[in-house]
Amino acid sequence: MRKMFSLLMLTTIVTAATPARADETLYQSLIRRVVRAHMPEIRTCYNEGLARKPELAGKLTVDFEIGTDGHVLSSKVKDSTLADATVEGCVAATVQGWLFVRPDEGTVKVSYPFEFAPG
Repeated sequence: MRKMFSLLMLTTIVTAATPARADETLYQSLIRRVVRAHMPEIRTCYNEGLARKPELAGKLTVDFEIGTDGHVLSSKVKDSTLADATVEGCVAATVQGWLFVRPDEGTVKVSYPFEFAPG
């Protein structure tokens, strides 16, 4: 039997050495839309961790960079309280494969926190 869990997502966007743009909020919502579309992949990573550790919970922040073509150039775990390297690596690798809307200018650096809790 699979455990249910809650997943809370928050977003912080940091653009690469450019001043804040009027369309930054629009791009943030586009990033959230892509992340939400890929939530089943994130859930799979977490469910695999829950199968090993039924009480697995914590916050995981992934830093990634969206290239000029919309592909993720790099993805890595910034911070984690999960204490499960397998889930952390799975989430970072999953994000690496995502495709976003092309940024208007340059690349975009994103720090995206996920909070996991069995429920």
